Amino acid sequence: MDARDTTARFGTPRQAKLLAALVVNPDVSAACRVAGVGHSTAYRWLREPAFRDALARERETVFSDTLAAVKVHVTRAVSELAKLLKAKDARLRRLACNDILGVALKVRELQDIEARLAALEAAMERRGNGDEHGETAEVGTPGQRV
Repeated sequence: MDARDTTARFGTPRQAKLLAALVVNPDVSAACRVAGVGHSTAYRWLREPAFRDALARERETVFSDTLAAVKVHVTRAVSELAKLLKAKDARLRRLACNDILGVALKVRELQDIEARLAALEAAMERRGNGDEHGETAEVGTPGQRV
């Protein structure tokens, strides 16, 4: 992440430098040294909701970009694991099987959690619209921290 890009989206050049440093290193002291910002200034900015929100957005952007880069290699990784299922070494075949089964179980678990969460959100939405017992419920906006 480039501090110049961040300045266009948030705050002053010094705040942008600190944001850029904190995105790649959560150690505030180290980020302060890199950004040339004093500790008390950094902690004052970190108490500001707008600064914290900007930091969270920047970290999410970096994480999303990194995840996209990983996704590019997933098909190849699966293909390579599948090839190992034909290996002559029984231990290697067993390890490949364990890896494949482990990932499959995690995917299934995440799908189950996703379905359950969608059902809960739908129920909350119905309740928020007064469909259930004539009551309304407060529902936070996506991404809101409570």
